[in-house]
Amino acid sequence: MRFREAADAQPVFYRKQLEGSPLNSDRGEKTTPAAKVDEPTPSTLLAFRTYSYKENLFAEFERLVQDGRRFDGLIVDLMQTDFSIPLNILIKFHHYGKRLLKAHGVLLFIKADAAVTFTRDDPGGGLNFNVYDSPFGIFARYPILADYVCATVAGIDRRRMRGGGNTLANHILYTSTPVLTAKGREMKEAFETTPPQNWLLQMIDDYASVESISRVMETRHTVQADECLRMLQELETEGYIFPIFSRIQFLSQCYHNHKPFRLGRYMVAAGILSASQLEELLEQQQEEGWGRNQKTFLGLLAVRKGYLNTRELEVLLNDQYLYGGYHKVPETGTAAANSRKASIETMKNSMIGSLAAIDSAGLLQSIATARKTGTLTVEDREQNLIVEFLDGRPTKAGLGKLKGSDAVVEFLVNWIEGIFVFRDQRDSSLGEEYLLPQPLDRMLLDAALCQDQINTILQQLPARKNTILERVWNFDKLWSRLTAESSEPLRYFDDTPVSARDQENFPAIASLIDGLTTLDEVVKACDERPAHVILRAVQFFLDNKLVIVQQTSLFKPLSLFQRLAAELQESLGPEDNKSMLETSLHYVHGDSEAARRFHIDREGRVSVDLSRMKSTSTPVSVVLLELRRWMEAYLAYARRQIDPDTVDSAIARVVQTGTI
Repeated sequence: MRFREAADAQPVFYRKQLEGSPLNSDRGEKTTPAAKVDEPTPSTLLAFRTYSYKENLFAEFERLVQDGRRFDGLIVDLMQTDFSIPLNILIKFHHYGKRLLKAHGVLLFIKADAAVTFTRDDPGGGLNFNVYDSPFGIFARYPILADYVCATVAGIDRRRMRGGGNTLANHILYTSTPVLTAKGREMKEAFETTPPQNWLLQMIDDYASVESISRVMETRHTVQADECLRMLQELETEGYIFPIFSRIQFLSQCYHNHKPFRLGRYMVAAGILSASQLEELLEQQQEEGWGRNQKTFLGLLAVRKGYLNTRELEVLLNDQYLYGGYHKVPETGTAAANSRKASIETMKNSMIGSLAAIDSAGLLQSIATARKTGTLTVEDREQNLIVEFLDGRPTKAGLGKLKGSDAVVEFLVNWIEGIFVFRDQRDSSLGEEYLLPQPLDRMLLDAALCQDQINTILQQLPARKNTILERVWNFDKLWSRLTAESSEPLRYFDDTPVSARDQENFPAIASLIDGLTTLDEVVKACDERPAHVILRAVQFFLDNKLVIVQQTSLFKPLSLFQRLAAELQESLGPEDNKSMLETSLHYVHGDSEAARRFHIDREGRVSVDLSRMKSTSTPVSVVLLELRRWMEAYLAYARRQIDPDTVDSAIARVVQTGTI
């Protein structure tokens, strides 16, 4: 087990706070000694640990469970192993996460370009599963965790934090309003904290947003924004402000999923109330016989009990209105007919919205018409778009690995869902390679043309984007002949020439067409090129008979073989049946790559290694032929070992049962 210490990586101010709160070198946790209880400075009480993904990791987790340990964060370093974790191992991580994480704790799997988390944000005690296309997205929820991860996981650079992460989560964080608790007001009036914390406390007036506070801290006191966020989380941990960071994931998910929520559930998710306290308030509410407006009255009961103050209740109700009610659109009348239209006046003041209310082209045109200067970010469940505007003119754009015009056209053509946030700012976070040389009008025309081409291609496929295609068995030979013998430039279906860059990318695209992957999955896997370029390449392959629509599934013949082996095992016996399967496989395929594509487990069950098929780019038609030859050899061996009529009867039973 590898564990790396984090203390030396803390910034100067952060180390001063930890003086008198040493790191336990054996446990790797931040602790506060009893001798310092009279120290008024908030201390970091969060417990984190970092592990590399090893075989004995669960033995260590079991020891921690037996010791009764609980953590705010468990980090699993996947820099060496990537995310290739089997499902049964992931289930075990979930099991131990429920037993080892504190409330609102996080089990973080991290690598250089992505992160996966199990978070204990569910009021019912379960774990929520989240995927981040940037490892820095998690730090909007756990700023204190950022330093620890950067110190203990090689390759995570804190200098990239400000530009990474989840767009909506960052918007929720920076527009949140910190509200002081009674304990926080006493601390603010006492002026007994260290200077940076005191500066921060004095700026919390229950109305200023996190963004405005962090901006003043940076300009007036040269305290960086990420440092300000860490101090805010320390204040939250110590109970000096009502929860901010624990609300982010809940609000983000509700907004993404168009899911309204009740105030009581929100307060439990934020950590303001426990489940038992909420139940007590609901019982009291029912006893007093109050009316239908449960949200407001429940909040007043919580104020009476001292769980929050009236200003915090106002903030929570505002969050509930903004993030839990935006999806309510009138179903009748002109409002419904114009629900996807946004006026210029609306766009001038909007900061957040959904593509359910305005299409992608309308969104860009509205910003351009309003002559806005700032950064538009749009996110769906998998990708983030960034477009920078100057006086209404888009200047730079990025979408995953797509840059410039490709990113904008991809957004215009394929995005129908997502959450957008526009921030008034002049600072650029994109490099020169993201420049947009074309005006918006030209990109809108290009997008319309690409949309027409995509529709033409998909209409010819039986299941559209869900169609499964397969390379012909002699693809390499035909492709070499096509490129070598053609005296004229290769052309697409619309008679436009194939560019040299596209032709270079054709083999890589073809390698993903394996008879197992849908066309939609092929497009997503080729994330360095726009979807319309990939689909044009697929149509080129179809026109030149280099790929075909899959006619026969691999899984039907495989199911037949599995059923036959199970039927004959009753006559042969488990040991002889397994031996016969292995012998017939070796007879047909020897020690070739074909033999390694098949697997026989201890019970004599037959399976195909799909990951090996994909990694070797083996067409399904080839594997079907290999499977058929193996099955024929197995049946021939069986007829020698037992009565041939028994074998024929087994085949008839399998066919008649309809298993296949």
